[in-house]
Order: sequence, then C-alpha cells, then structure tokens
Amino acid sequence: MEAVFFRFLARELTGVLAGGRVEKVFAPAPNVLTLALYLPLGRDIPGLAAGKKTLYLHARYGTGRFFLFLSPLKTVQPERAPAAAMRLRKHLGGRRIAGVLPDWPRRRLTLVVAGDGPSLLLDPRSFPQLVAAPAAPAGEDDPAWPPLEAVLGDPDVWQAHPQLSPSLRRRLAGLSPELAAQAYARLCAPEAEGFFVEYAGGAPEAVWPLRWPTRQGPGRDVREFPSALAAAAAFGEPLAFGEVAGRENAPQAAAETARARRLSRALARLDADQARMRAYIARRAEADLLAAHLHGLDKQAKIADLSLPGPEGDPVTLRLDPSLSVVGNMRKLYDLAAKGERGLTAIARRREDLQGGKKDLEGREHGARKPASARPLPGPLADIAANRYRTTDGFLVLRGKNAKAGEQLLRKASPFDLWLHVADGPGAHVILRRDHPRREVPRKSLLQAAGLAALASFASGAGAAEVMVGRVADVRPIKGAPAGKVAVTALVETVRVDVDPRLEEMLRQQA
Repeated sequence: MEAVFFRFLARELTGVLAGGRVEKVFAPAPNVLTLALYLPLGRDIPGLAAGKKTLYLHARYGTGRFFLFLSPLKTVQPERAPAAAMRLRKHLGGRRIAGVLPDWPRRRLTLVVAGDGPSLLLDPRSFPQLVAAPAAPAGEDDPAWPPLEAVLGDPDVWQAHPQLSPSLRRRLAGLSPELAAQAYARLCAPEAEGFFVEYAGGAPEAVWPLRWPTRQGPGRDVREFPSALAAAAAFGEPLAFGEVAGRENAPQAAAETARARRLSRALARLDADQARMRAYIARRAEADLLAAHLHGLDKQAKIADLSLPGPEGDPVTLRLDPSLSVVGNMRKLYDLAAKGERGLTAIARRREDLQGGKKDLEGREHGARKPASARPLPGPLADIAANRYRTTDGFLVLRGKNAKAGEQLLRKASPFDLWLHVADGPGAHVILRRDHPRREVPRKSLLQAAGLAALASFASGAGAAEVMVGRVADVRPIKGAPAGKVAVTALVETVRVDVDPRLEEMLRQQA
C-alpha cells in the first residue's frame, strides 16, 4: 500500500474512527494487529458496511506488504493472546478515540485516545507503539513534490520525499514521458481520481488513487471502488485473512499460480542450459580445425591462442586453455561437443516432462502423495475429529465425524467459511474453507461440498438431495440443545445435488 493511496485512506479513517471506542486488541498472526472498535452511531461506508456499530481495524507491520483496512469481520484468533496484545488491551481497552492524526507520507497513523494515558501509533515499520502527547506532523498535510525529472533521475528521492517510494518511481519510469507527466500530476493533486485495486492471477497486487495508463497482460485486472476504505479492504482482506488462516487453506488457484511461476523459472533455466549446450557443440568446428592441422603443430605446446587458416582460407584465431597441451585442447573440445549433444537430449526430455505434467518441478513422478491421515487440520481446527477433502478446484472441505465434532467445526471455523447441511433431516455439518471473505467459490466446488453433506445424511441412499448453504457467521449452536443442533439466521441458497457414492473417495484422495 503506497503512501499516495494512504493519503486518502487516512482522511476517510479520520472521519470514521473519531468517537469510536476500542473494545479489544488482537494479534492473530505474526506482524498482524486487529482492533475491535465500537462506533456508537454506526457508520455507513460505501462498498464496505452499512450502519455497522462494530468494525475491525486490521493492520500489518514489519516485513511483507503493508495493509491497513476496516472490515465488519475479524480473523480467527489464537486461544491465548500474546503478551504484547495483552499490554495494549490494558492501556486501550474501553477507551474512546478522540481523534486521528495522520502522517501519510510515512504511512503512519496516531489514534489519539481521550483521557489520561497513552495513545496508539500505527507504523508499518514496527509493532504498534503506545505514545504520549501526540502532535500533528508539521507540514505533512501538503509535503513538497519535486519535479518529475528529479524523481526519475534520483533513485534515493524517497529519503527526502517518503511519499515517492522506489516502486512508485519505477512505475513512473516505465511510462512514456507524456504519460508519466500526466500520472505524476494526478498523484500530486489534493483529490483522488478514484480508488483502484490491481489484481494479478486473481490476487490483489496494488491499490492506487488513480488508474494507471498501462498495466495490461494475461491474468491482470483492475477494479474500481467507491471509497478508499472499500479499496483498502479489497486489497487487505485476502492478505490478512489468508495470512492468518495459513497457506494450508488457500485454494488450488493460488497453488497453481505459484506452480506456474516455478514452471516459468524452470523453463528459463532449461533455455539457458540449452544455449550453453549448443555453444559446446559449436566448438566441434574448432576441434576439427585443430585436428586438420595437428601434423604441423607442436602437439605438447601449452598456449593461450592459436591462429590457423580456416576452411575458406581466412585466418581463424582459437582461444585455448593454456593449462592444456594442443592435443589436450582438441580432446577437450570434442568432449564438450559430445557433452552438448547428450545435454540437448536430456533437456528435451526434461522440457517434455515439465510441459506435459509428467513430473513435478523437483523431477519426481506424480502420485507419491502423503496419505491424508498424515496431514493435520489447519490452525484452531487441529484437534477436531473431522474428515478432510479437497475439491477439484482446490478448496478444503471438512466434515465432522460425529455431532460433537460438527459443532466444534462451527465454533472454530472462520465466519466467512461456508456451512452445508442436508435439508429437512439429520446429517453431518460440512465446512467449506475460504481463505478470506472475498474468495469466490466455483459452482463445481460448491456442489461437490454439498454432495459430501448429502452422503453423510439420511438422504445418502436417495438419488438426489436438497442441501442448505450458508455462512458460518449465520449458523450457531443452540445453547442447552443436544450436540449438533443449530439455529440458522440466513441462508445463501439451497442446492439440489445427485448423491454419488464415488465422490467421497475421489475428493479424499485429493486432500
């Protein structure tokens, strides 16, 4: 998240957070902090929340991509809060936010807390700090903007003008002079052109206060949002919720993107190896030239270069290894040519294997997978008695082995995970895991998860079944009722699926 976008995000946060109360402080993952904020009058945020009184401010600090955003959802929390989070709770819990002081060029935000006691400084470089007597940063509301020529000509311009980061400078340098001047003028303007999130392979890559003139390519997309808060949430939610949930929960699409990058690097290495092998083969002509004139040369001489008449009569200078004799150099060149021919054969076979998917990127044959029983459930679900499955799109699906396990899944799953249960009768609770609230579930994966719910229900012997689909946030166990009994406040939909006994084994093998 660049400072040029943070400028407008801080402005909107100032209007939303003032008057709110800090309810609780969480540290759900390393380098991630969450503040639960109660807003007495509720807040309407275009594209994000309407009339919500409790919102969660998520921030990342330290290494990695910085994010700061508001969301109506909180991440999964550890059973015991770290000591640093408990210290912040002690000083901030129950206190009202009197105001917000932004230092947007450095992407810092101070939450000024009413009454005696420290305020909170959010800084992307370090863990949030308790600070005393905050003051507005002098002259930072309208920092100096150097001429574009100075920006493009000075790699260290960010030291004097922190809003001009190296990545922003590279982005400007990649444009034509005319387009760079237009983009820079819009960045310097006091109002945003709009709020845009750039995506690569379905994942957010950057968030900006303008639409850049060029950023095309396969798998790339740009989406506009009605407010900086909504754009920040769209950018940050996949990062924050995905990081807290862990890589184990990420759908196959993310894994395939990483695999595509590895494949591209592996093929690039093969191209380099192929060029080297062809260079070895090309040196056979030098060996042949030495062999043709060997009778007139001192075979045991050790020299660095040698000039001989070529096939057309023109002199050809050969660069030799002075540590070897003339004969030794000739043999070495023939050996290199033979090595090049063998190498080209091996490279062609390796390229065919990689492109055909016969082997993975480490060269092992597919099929030697760890058994599903050897892989524990992710994070807070680790001790629950549940079967795990993986849809053909790569989504993790969990199904409780008994009523108690199903209720535990509901209690510990993320609120944005999907819950599935057969309609109009007893059955098992099924959870389809999502790594963040905006993750779209392909229809095929949803129907496969519904099929798993139908197979563990009273309708398992029928040809088809109706299955309810809802968000975990809208499903809660009934206090005092037998284990597994739940109340559902809202459904996403009800789907009809065929009951296929083969589905369970197929999806279990993929887990």
